[in-house]
Amino acid sequence: YLMAYSENSPPIDMTFCGSTEFMRRSDDKIVSVDRTTRRAILYDPAEHTVRVLPSMVEYKFWTKSFAVGDDLYVMETIPLPDKVDLGRDARPGRSFEALIHREPRPVDGDRIEDECYWRPLPPPPYVHAAGIRTDGQICGYAVVGESHILVSTHSYGAYSFDTASAAWSKVGDWALPFCGRAEYVPEHGLWLGLSVADDGVLGAWDLSSTIHHQQPPPVAHHGCKGFAVPEVPYASHVVHLGAGKLCVAKLFMVAHHRETCSHSCCDFDSDKRYFAILTGVEVVRCNGDKVDIIKHKSCRYSFGEHYIPIYLL
Repeated sequence: YLMAYSENSPPIDMTFCGSTEFMRRSDDKIVSVDRTTRRAILYDPAEHTVRVLPSMVEYKFWTKSFAVGDDLYVMETIPLPDKVDLGRDARPGRSFEALIHREPRPVDGDRIEDECYWRPLPPPPYVHAAGIRTDGQICGYAVVGESHILVSTHSYGAYSFDTASAAWSKVGDWALPFCGRAEYVPEHGLWLGLSVADDGVLGAWDLSSTIHHQQPPPVAHHGCKGFAVPEVPYASHVVHLGAGKLCVAKLFMVAHHRETCSHSCCDFDSDKRYFAILTGVEVVRCNGDKVDIIKHKSCRYSFGEHYIPIYLL
C-alpha cells in the first residue's frame, strides 16, 4: 500500500466536536446533525462557509441518508413505527424525515440563501409487524432515478419509497445483493456496491428496472477483488467521486494488550488504534458493453485512539 499517515495528510479544513453525523447532499454540501440536540448546520466545502439549518424533528441514533435531487432523506437504520410504546412514557417517534429544499431567495441585496425545512415521513410498512426489532435493520439501500429510494432487509424483503407521493410500496421478498449503500455511476448507468456474498468484492448492478418490474437486479456485471487487508473491517463504504471514479473506504480497529503492573496476576489493558484504508477505483467500458473495474492505489490513514463510528461515512 501507499502509506499516508496523518502527519502527511492534507491540512484540516474544519473540525467538528460532539456526537455528530455527516450527510452529503447532491450538490456536495455537507449536512451535519448533532445526535443529542438535533441541531443541524450546512457546510459548503467549496466556499468554506457554515450556515445554521432548522433542527431535525426527532432524535436519531444510527441513520442512513439518501440524496434525492435537492433534498436529503434521513432514516434510522432500524426504523420503528411513529408511535413507540415505552410503558407509561409514550413519545412520538420519527424514524424517517427529509430536509426539503425550497427555492432560494435574495438576502441582503445580491446574496442568495437556500431555505430548508425538515418534513416527517412514514416509515417502511414492515415496521408495523408484531415484535419487530433488529431483524428490520436496513442492510442495503440506493437511490434509483429521480424520485425513488430502494431499501431492503434480510427478513422483510425490499421496499421502494416514492419521494414525489411520499408513499411506500413493496418490491419483493428478496434482499438486495449488496451491503450498505450502492452508488450510482451515471456515466455507465450502473450502481456500484460491496457484494453481500463477499465484502471484499466491488460489484456493478443495473437497478433501473428493479422498482417497476419488482424483480431482483441481474447478476453483477463485474467484480473487483484485490482489497487484501490485514484485519476484518468493522465498516465498509463506497463513495462516488464523479467521472466514473469511486473510493472504497474500509475502517479497522486493532488492539494491543499491555500489562497494567509488574505482577502476573494483573489485568491487561487494551490499547486500541483505529485506521482506514482508502482505495481508488475506476469504472470503464471496453470492447463494447463490457464493464471493467480498475483498482488504483490504496492509502492508510491513521486515526490513533479516536474511534470513527460506522455512520460517519
